[in-house]
Amino acid sequence: MDFVFAGYRVTSVETGLVSMSDCIVDVTGADSFGWETFFDDRASAEQASAAAPGTHVFAVGFCRDDIPALLDDLQKEEPIAAAGMPDRLRAAEPVPEGDVLGCELVGWDPGWGAWHTWRCLDLVDDVGAATGVVPGEHGLIQDVQQTRSAARWLTASMLGDPKVFLWVAALLVRH
Repeated sequence: MDFVFAGYRVTSVETGLVSMSDCIVDVTGADSFGWETFFDDRASAEQASAAAPGTHVFAVGFCRDDIPALLDDLQKEEPIAAAGMPDRLRAAEPVPEGDVLGCELVGWDPGWGAWHTWRCLDLVDDVGAATGVVPGEHGLIQDVQQTRSAARWLTASMLGDPKVFLWVAALLVRH
């Protein structure tokens, strides 16, 4: 599966869960205003993590096939909140190699300007009952195809309404 680099995320380490969502973990901003929450480069992300005890760094990627719809979603209502991510996605660089932690079902909330996960909107049981897809280690899904299938089902179900309408698989990779 071909994944495009979205950026590095610096997040708190929560009781065994790994997430890119501000709803589940604390996220360290890449700028002083907190508009950009993804880092362009690993060195800056690691420097921010070193200054914030209890955090870790991982790269985030989205499936190349999902990029056009995701870019449309990121540009709705408050595109400034998406900060540099659209440019990184258009650059279409591959996700840096590392230890694949798994995938997370996520969606952009244009009204809030943040990422939600299926866990923060309490949709894990609904997805599991409908698709058989359940979280594994770190609270992530270990199979990319299952994650993409669950994202398509969740998008069609409209269960994220009114916050999220498009769900995608985010690949999380630690270095």
